[in-house]
Amino acid sequence: MNMNLKLHVQQEGGWAQRLPAVTLIAGSFLFLIPNVFFVVQGLSIRYWADDYCFSGFLREYGFAHGLMKFYSTTSNRFSAFIFTGFGELFGEHAIRVIPSIVIIILGFVLYKIIDRVLSEYHVEQAKTMSILFSQILLFFILFLAPNIHQSVYWRAGLSHYFLPIPILLYLTLMMFSRRKAEEKTQKNEIFLFVAALFSAGLSESYAALQAGSFGAALLFVLLVDKSSHRKRRLFFIAAALMGTAVAMGSMIVSPGNALRLDTLQQSSNLLAIISISTVSAINFIILSIRGLWLPFGIMFGLFVLITYCFVWPSVLIIHARVLLINSILIALVTLALIICVCAPTAYGMMAYPEQRVLMFAQFVLIIGISLEGVVLGLLFQKLLFIYQPIRMAGLFLILVFCMYPLSTLDVRQSDLRFYKDRAALWDARNTEIYGQIDMGQNSLSVSALDSFAEIAELRDDPSYWVNKCAAKYYQVDSISAVEE
Repeated sequence: MNMNLKLHVQQEGGWAQRLPAVTLIAGSFLFLIPNVFFVVQGLSIRYWADDYCFSGFLREYGFAHGLMKFYSTTSNRFSAFIFTGFGELFGEHAIRVIPSIVIIILGFVLYKIIDRVLSEYHVEQAKTMSILFSQILLFFILFLAPNIHQSVYWRAGLSHYFLPIPILLYLTLMMFSRRKAEEKTQKNEIFLFVAALFSAGLSESYAALQAGSFGAALLFVLLVDKSSHRKRRLFFIAAALMGTAVAMGSMIVSPGNALRLDTLQQSSNLLAIISISTVSAINFIILSIRGLWLPFGIMFGLFVLITYCFVWPSVLIIHARVLLINSILIALVTLALIICVCAPTAYGMMAYPEQRVLMFAQFVLIIGISLEGVVLGLLFQKLLFIYQPIRMAGLFLILVFCMYPLSTLDVRQSDLRFYKDRAALWDARNTEIYGQIDMGQNSLSVSALDSFAEIAELRDDPSYWVNKCAAKYYQVDSISAVEE
């Protein structure tokens, strides 16, 4: 079968070399357009709500004392405070580029992972295909993000629900690296431990996802991996799991976490947590696919068609039954990881997760559906690849499906205008605040802005929590916002 495919590709001549490449390049460009809008929109964020609290702690207590105060009285998510402290080193304007940088990093890490996999299987035009696959995934991760305003374009939300995603992908990339630099193994283990400790400390829901992901990786290496890298990968995964466990333990024993849980209803036993988490995960999957059937269908179709239309020589020898088993395993792992995401909310609140928490669940679902598309594409390739008219039709459908992102540009432009306008209003108010401070005032009255996307804003009550955090941030006695 493999030799027949190679001979057929050679006979296709110029068509096989030009048309598929043009399709990949055109598709990448079509997805790049909205992705650029996502990046540019990130340049217009400012300090909202909890951002004042994080930075206010830093300004009032300094980094070390502020971290301890934050951990013991406010929140167990110690890494979010560390991330904020690092950003504040670059000044007040650093917050304006954080979302854009994280989005770019996510796209790059997606590209590196996909390129490594495709190159390992000797896929034709691996680089160009990796660019398109990574652009598709980046677009749908952002486009389908539950409450993207909180989870991506708000520093406090980003640190909990978006920043961990590229970290998880990068750590996975490190674990399954094929480098032969054995002398650096110990340094890599230390790095994986520290990085896993930091990322798990960003939020409880992500810590559970990270533990589940690395647990799945451990099972894969123990049961499936027979390569010469197996021993090193086991050490890498063990180091990452240890870092995750230390972070989870630190969050559990946090005094700030205990204070927060006192106001909530916790689940009384493990079976209740598993039951609530499983029901929440299944409901999320059903509601997501039913409510967002078109974008999920477009994404799934693209992964099927792109996989089908390009030769995977090392995969074509795999029996169809093995591919079907992989499809079942992908579905089970996807469900298990979404259950992990839902588990902390099930324990702490006995409830369905908030929209921003579901950013992780949506990410897992997107990856799972994409992998199912790859498996189906490989099955089609084993059966139908030699039929050139079908392959031609597949390339045409790829271009048609790649037009879908263009239909979202109106929303992207509208969101971009909104963020730019809001940033201008915030900048004007920020100038107003510093003007009053320069005049020696300590009880400030400034212009009010509307809240948006369930992110609280300053009110006319100086005792409101956002006002108190803003007063700490600007280092004044009080601040109130009044409607003009």
